[in-house]
Amino acid sequence: MEITGERIILRDLSESDREFWAELEGHELTSKYENSRPDAAQIAEDFGKALAYAAAIPRESFKLAVCLIEDQTPIGVISIKLNWEDIREWEIGWALHPQYWGQGYATEAVKLLIGYAFARLNAHRIVAYANAANQRSERLMQRAGMTRDGVLRETRYCNQEWCDELIYSVLEKEWTKEPGNQQD
Repeated sequence: MEITGERIILRDLSESDREFWAELEGHELTSKYENSRPDAAQIAEDFGKALAYAAAIPRESFKLAVCLIEDQTPIGVISIKLNWEDIREWEIGWALHPQYWGQGYATEAVKLLIGYAFARLNAHRIVAYANAANQRSERLMQRAGMTRDGVLRETRYCNQEWCDELIYSVLEKEWTKEPGNQQD
C-alpha cells in the first residue's frame, strides 16, 4: 500500500525498515509520553507484528512508514487500526523521528491517513489518544482537524506517575466539509 502526499509517502513497512524502526522506537524523546520505553526484544517483536499487518485479510490494522518523497528516507511511522467495527471507528497514532519535528510532516501524514480511512476504509469516526502533557501531539490533532472529545483521567502510568489522556476525534461528515479534504 502507498499513499502519496505533497512531501511524503506513506507505505507499508518492509524488512529494510528494521534499523530505522529500532532507532525510532528506542529514542528517548519518542517514548517520553508513553507508559514505558521498549527494550530491544519488544522493539523486534513489535516490528514483526507490524510487518504481518500488511498480509492480513481483511486488513484491520496498518503500520506505515512515513518517507520523504524526494529520496524515500523514512522519517516516522503512522498507524491506524479498527477499534470498533459496529460504529466504524478507527484509531490513528504516529511517531516521527525528532530530527523531523516542527516541519509539518506529521500533520501531512495524519491528514493523508485520515483521508484514506474515510475514502477507502469506510470509516465513520477516527480517534486519537495522547498523554495530556504531550502538547505537541495535541496541537497536531487540532491542526489535522480533530476535535477534543475529553480527558480520560489517570489512564496512563508514565514516568512513575499517573497521567491523564486526551481523546480527539473527527467524523466523516466533518472531514468532507473542511476545505481541501473533499473525497474523490
